[in-house]
Amino acid sequence: MLGVNGVTTGVSVYSDSQESALIDEETFKDIETSFGGTLPVVPENIHELEVMEEKPDTFAMSANVSVAVEKKLKRKMEIEDDDREHYYPEYPALYNDYLGCPLNFQFTFGDSNGQDWVYSEVLKKLYIKMEKVLPLRFTWEPAMPGLLLRTELVFLLDEHKSDPVKRCYNHAAITNHVNQTMEQGRIKHVVHCVNHASSIYKEKDGYLSILTPLCTPEAGSQYVPMCFKFFCKNSCPSGMNRRATELVFTLENEQNRTLARRTIVIRICSCPKRDKQKDEAEYGEDPLSSVKRKILTPNKKMSYDKHVYKVELNIVGKENYLAVYNYAYDIMAGQAAKTGQHDVFKPYMDAILNQIP
Repeated sequence: MLGVNGVTTGVSVYSDSQESALIDEETFKDIETSFGGTLPVVPENIHELEVMEEKPDTFAMSANVSVAVEKKLKRKMEIEDDDREHYYPEYPALYNDYLGCPLNFQFTFGDSNGQDWVYSEVLKKLYIKMEKVLPLRFTWEPAMPGLLLRTELVFLLDEHKSDPVKRCYNHAAITNHVNQTMEQGRIKHVVHCVNHASSIYKEKDGYLSILTPLCTPEAGSQYVPMCFKFFCKNSCPSGMNRRATELVFTLENEQNRTLARRTIVIRICSCPKRDKQKDEAEYGEDPLSSVKRKILTPNKKMSYDKHVYKVELNIVGKENYLAVYNYAYDIMAGQAAKTGQHDVFKPYMDAILNQIP
């Protein structure tokens, strides 16, 4: 097992029928391989569960009480006023592990077959294939109930932090077979939680996140398992457009107050092992070097075509019209980031924004 923070984990057992009822067969097999069929998940028909009385004098709550807590939290979040202002923190380049509450919030990786995803200890970076399961194990101390986990994918570079991370036009298209059975509210999201039916997919001012009520670890287990899939690639031109990203996990209370936060740099790609080896070979394996700064420093010596081409097109449909403009903008934004020549591209990028109604 790979570990980010070296947390020792235990095992809890749930029946296959409880898990397979929530997720498709392919996803269930991937999760079962990673965790050995030990996922304490919430049943999809959560409203049919009997709510049991909570016992606040102990943290060793039974499975039914944990489910009751999740049910109450889910109902509370669903009836919140739409105008209520949630906490969406601004993300600096580096994070404090704990923000005013010593909860020792940590996560470790589940087992990997070495093909779907790999982690670079040198670069502190995760590489994963699209639509493959990433198994994580979360711990916090004391293991109190009533907490929420907010999961977000954000851009790493300061100049891109104001841009929300969304799926590209091709992967988000209604004609994409993956979207045929996907809930409408989830189609924009790159990150999906695949083993918690109580997860709520949020959008605030264009920024996307997943809010999941957390149970305490089950009897015999020291962690809460969470599994994620990613439905777009970093290389997609009309989406992330080769911009560096990181996955942010924020521990919150019922008032959406941030208690603790963990992050990990991530790249969603076609060949994780190849990209990992390439990055490590290019930037060296010296742990004392500033690997992150090397990865993010644009190559100002990169050559590119400086000729300005004028295009006039007649496009059917407003959605297609906007997609063409957004695609052109993303292409130039990506090249500006790679070459470092932001001043060259900015006037033309601004001109595109002025053309968009």
